[in-house]
Amino acid sequence: MATVSFNKSFVVDSPVAFNAIIKDLEEPRKVEISNRDYKAENVKGIQLLKQRLSNSKR
Repeated sequence: MATVSFNKSFVVDSPVAFNAIIKDLEEPRKVEISNRDYKAENVKGIQLLKQRLSNSKR
């Protein structure tokens, strides 16, 4: 199950891998999230839907 907590021990034997893990924990990557205009996207989506449905034949 995806909701079950994950609890497993790992043994890292490689000093290179150990140093890489330490470096990644000390210097996390910054993730940039773009701001979205949901109202404008909704308006555009409704316009496209109206356009698609108005051209359809019954």
